[in-house]
Amino acid sequence: MHKLDHIVLGCNTLREGTDYVEEKLGLSLSEIGYHHHMGTHNRVIKIGENIYLEVIAIDPNANKPKHFRWFNLDNKKQQARLKKSPQIIGYVIENQNPDMLKFYNPFFEASRGNYCWEFAMPKSDDTLINDELIESGLVPSLIKWKSKKPVYKMLNNHFELEKIKIELTQNHIEYKSYINYLGDVEKLEYIFKDKTEALSLNKYPKFNIIINDKKKNSIISL
Repeated sequence: MHKLDHIVLGCNTLREGTDYVEEKLGLSLSEIGYHHHMGTHNRVIKIGENIYLEVIAIDPNANKPKHFRWFNLDNKKQQARLKKSPQIIGYVIENQNPDMLKFYNPFFEASRGNYCWEFAMPKSDDTLINDELIESGLVPSLIKWKSKKPVYKMLNNHFELEKIKIELTQNHIEYKSYINYLGDVEKLEYIFKDKTEALSLNKYPKFNIIINDKKKNSIISL
């Protein structure tokens, strides 16, 4: 089983994403972190002993990198989605299957403050993985921490990730081959619905992040 590292919520501006999550959780996110090599900035919050939620956006004050930003943030369709509302755009795992590396660009070094890691982004091979599948957020990015994980220094709270539920319809039937190949991912569950919807309404699978608020004994969905 692949180990889940963190979930990624993209937004048009970091302020919009921060407001969205803080209103849902009723708790402040971390201070802003900067990824100078990617031209992005983020804020995070712990949602389990070893898992955190990352809120990320393009940093308008940073120089545009010569390479593509992570999580498809340079994609025009992705940007149009995020202008409508913040939403889950992907997740990051610690890969347990070396054979998967053929579907990824080479690992590169990244950092934020005192934290450093190696990161790999998926690439299209026009067989099992195509551009649309990558755009959907279903293909996880890969991470190898070189420093201690930041989640261990994040403030403890009363939130616990229950599940990442990914809802697919008959529109996404061609994704099944990849899902079967990927195998099990910690906390992740697929839900296939026997219906077809207009692609304009539901082109991408729907991510539903289920978080248990242990203090209020209630469930929060992102």
